[in-house]
Amino acid sequence: YESLNSKQKAIKLYMNSFYGVTGRSGSPFYILELAGGVTSAGQEIIKRVAEYVRKKGFRIKYGDTDSLYL
Repeated sequence: YESLNSKQKAIKLYMNSFYGVTGRSGSPFYILELAGGVTSAGQEIIKRVAEYVRKKGFRIKYGDTDSLYL
């Protein structure tokens, strides 16, 4: 668990930073469409995970922009 949790935290930090640098108008890497793609990809992943866990018999108690609570 700890190993996987560390990996997901690192990826989340990287993606949040990537989103921030591409979504900030003063950034030299500002590309609003790219920032939007990050959030769209995150939403799609959450939808797929929700579908997967439901098929496995879990009940989703609550969902957020970047997480599901079973």
